[in-house]
Amino acid sequence: MKLSRISLALLPLLSLCSVQAAVYNVVEVGNVPELKSTYASGINDSGDTVFNGAIKVQRGTTSSGAPLYDYTYFNYPVDLDAIDFENSIIQAFFTDEQLADINSGNITADIQSILLSNNLALQVIGNAIGYVKTGTEQAQNFTLRDTAMARANSEYIYDINSAGIAVGMATSTYTKQSFTPVAEDDATTEPETQELWVPDLPYLSGVVVVSGEPLVLPPPYQDFGGGMSSAKAISNSGFIAGYGSIGLVDEAREFLETNCNGESLPINSCFYGQYTSELRTPGKQGQSLTSFGYTQRGLIWQIEGSNISAPTVLGFLGEKNTQLEHSKEGALAINYFSQALAVNNSGIAVGVSSYTDEDKPYFTNEVYRTTHATLFVENEALPMVDADSWLTSTSVGINNNNIAVGYASKVINGNTRNKMFYYDYSTNTTSFVTGFFDSSGTVPRAINDDNVIVGSAEVIASGTTTRRIHGFMYDVGSDNFVDLNTLIGCNSPYTIVEGRDINSNGTIVATALVNRDTRDLLGNVVVDAQGNPEEEVVTTVVTLQPIANGEVDVCNTGESEYERKGASLGVWTFLFGGALIWWRRRKY
Repeated sequence: MKLSRISLALLPLLSLCSVQAAVYNVVEVGNVPELKSTYASGINDSGDTVFNGAIKVQRGTTSSGAPLYDYTYFNYPVDLDAIDFENSIIQAFFTDEQLADINSGNITADIQSILLSNNLALQVIGNAIGYVKTGTEQAQNFTLRDTAMARANSEYIYDINSAGIAVGMATSTYTKQSFTPVAEDDATTEPETQELWVPDLPYLSGVVVVSGEPLVLPPPYQDFGGGMSSAKAISNSGFIAGYGSIGLVDEAREFLETNCNGESLPINSCFYGQYTSELRTPGKQGQSLTSFGYTQRGLIWQIEGSNISAPTVLGFLGEKNTQLEHSKEGALAINYFSQALAVNNSGIAVGVSSYTDEDKPYFTNEVYRTTHATLFVENEALPMVDADSWLTSTSVGINNNNIAVGYASKVINGNTRNKMFYYDYSTNTTSFVTGFFDSSGTVPRAINDDNVIVGSAEVIASGTTTRRIHGFMYDVGSDNFVDLNTLIGCNSPYTIVEGRDINSNGTIVATALVNRDTRDLLGNVVVDAQGNPEEEVVTTVVTLQPIANGEVDVCNTGESEYERKGASLGVWTFLFGGALIWWRRRKY
């Protein structure tokens, strides 16, 4: 089999750092010194890539529901000065030998593990940091807000255009402050002064990086804590797709004015807690307006040089796709929202927004609501998926042919599954793609101007019922759905688990699993009793570069087409599925 669309691209083979393959040459770009695991985000037509690395990954919860994390940032900057090692409660975490090491300034990997897993410094620890790799240069960590590199906030870079302009978002950085609560009227003792990590607002900022300099993307509404914004994609023409605050509902304003008065908590901490609570996340089923903070809408900015335009505010699907709010008497109001997740060179954007149907049976004082894929064009918010057939949907990409791609969910064989669709704006038609098999969960991530889509989908290993995730490529024109792992060499050490983006040359940036020497929390190689390095499977970022006139490598291994010689996927749920908890794009 030949993929003529791919074989047209003639790219240099980087033999010193790559694996020779049949259709694609695999080049690793995500092996950075600070982190164990990295995850792909975007690629431009020059082959420049952006990706993110995990500071920590949630691996479960305690019996009380508290999150448990694995830390993947080497030598994390623990604030040792904030820990009272003379306190008997603190000392109980360590052996006498470890306490002696601490006193002498020798922080071993075991000590670091105790410090982090119990957060003895009471630090705020972020989830991720972002990287940009241009040309043959080493990938560079671009700090969006964390200029002190304290790693207390989460920073993500999502996309990069042909001019090398990258976009992303960053959560609050923190400063340590002294705070004394106001004494209650009947208090017999004065409150003690506390040392607290206080967030710097706004709690979420969209950022565009121009020539290495981060510029904040302002939202229309910035009162009561600075507002919020996020940037998800940038076109080659300079349109930036994202979302942000356009207002604050009256009930939320009254709550904040009453409760965030600086008496029991710093005002910034109170605002931050209200806006980031899961109960206030758009799309949740709670209907009370006091469950929300800002009113959030999709936004489109445009950048020329270093000048950023005021954002265009996008609409939402609303009541039965009318772009209006529901009018059911006696039902609670809804804080309708929208998000723009991708945009093409014409400024046509796609994403997700609130959808309601007041005629569907639901709770007595509420109306049915969900979220559905939305096309934003000419001041309209248009549907792409039949809301009566699918529970939810999201659109994640659109090319310059005005073909959008996304996924929708419904119950298939007793389980809720995601299925991929593509939507042609010129004909107003939506087509769903089966994927590897009928019930295979299939999530696209990007589409290029050749109408080639990449993403991830479920496969089932031969002779089992275990579902695993593989990266895929789908050509709309030929209706050809291919496992990316069948397009790289049979002896490749990589297992491609997600195709994240594809440029006009057919080069794909992807997340892969690979075996690597195990490293402890300080970055030192772990060895066994015989002194041999131990190995573990980690996620990393690779580019798949088309080989001229390449043909599929036939693997005579007796394995199914979904099983490769690379890293075992038995750790899939822990490594990649768990990472999606922190990677998840929160609908703030």
